[in-house]
Amino acid sequence: MAPPLVRTLLVGLALAACKPVTPPAPATPPAPATPLAPAPVATTRAVAVTIDDLIVGGRDLGVPRTRAMTTALLASVRAAGVPAVGFVNEAKLCTCDERPARLEILRQWSAAGLELGNHTATHPSLTRTPLAEYEADLIAGEPTIRALQAERGQPLRYFRHPYLHTGPDLATRAAFESFLADRGYTVAPVTLDNSDWMFNFVYTDAHTRGDAALADRIAAAYLAHLEASVVFYEGAEQAMFGRPIRHVLLLHANELNADHFTAVAAIFRRRGYAFITLEQALADPAYREPDTYAGPAGVSWMLRWDHSRGRQQVDWRAQPEPPAFVNELYQAAQAAPPP
Repeated sequence: MAPPLVRTLLVGLALAACKPVTPPAPATPPAPATPLAPAPVATTRAVAVTIDDLIVGGRDLGVPRTRAMTTALLASVRAAGVPAVGFVNEAKLCTCDERPARLEILRQWSAAGLELGNHTATHPSLTRTPLAEYEADLIAGEPTIRALQAERGQPLRYFRHPYLHTGPDLATRAAFESFLADRGYTVAPVTLDNSDWMFNFVYTDAHTRGDAALADRIAAAYLAHLEASVVFYEGAEQAMFGRPIRHVLLLHANELNADHFTAVAAIFRRRGYAFITLEQALADPAYREPDTYAGPAGVSWMLRWDHSRGRQQVDWRAQPEPPAFVNELYQAAQAAPPP
């Protein structure tokens, strides 16, 4: 995701680019699996949780701190009864002396019963990376997670685009989607986006400096931002579909979520959501909506669907942004050495 000012400009580009066009003929996908039945819950709202940038998002925290973060995050995910999927960047396991310890951290996810997906090896952007190079990076991201999935008797089946960049043009996007289908992948879309990555960047810096008061302020702002984002997307789904859809939430593997996932889960439960699998979410007919977007912005699939329809039923510029103090801290951190 991009900082707020850049994100606003990119959304503007996305709105301009999202005029309905006729895309190249899509590749023939593999035969779909039989959809799962809806989760047996009494609520009409549901969300699948996906967690990107394993083993750690944001600044690299080193092995001891990353292990502690992972242990805390997985404990909260299990306690909340959330069947999440974790998307891995193979390069974060490194080829250094720390690789065995980092691999054990990744194994914690499998040991917790969570599915792993491919997020490429080095987290490149398909908008800025030649297609052949990008495909090679995806392949480089497969061996470890494919082996871990096989240990659990499961295939490697989900791919998440870094930055949610699905291609600079429709031809590139169609070619890559054909490549994904040939390798047996299903794209993991995102309908419920937020800026947890930005909050986390300054949150971890505050903890590194020992500034607990600032970390608490950032965490409170994050939870408020997340709930405002949920409210925004609930309005968007009503405008577009006239009903709740089964959402896919994007979070990142980081200290902020490790420390506050219980509160994150409480936000959704308070608003009447059940936690479901990604497979159950993708059984919603909403995910069969036309999507003809290609361009520089990494945006929610709901924006893509809205503008592929040509109706522009939602004012996407009203999507909540992080508060100014968080953005200012983030911009300052980009220009300074790590604390």
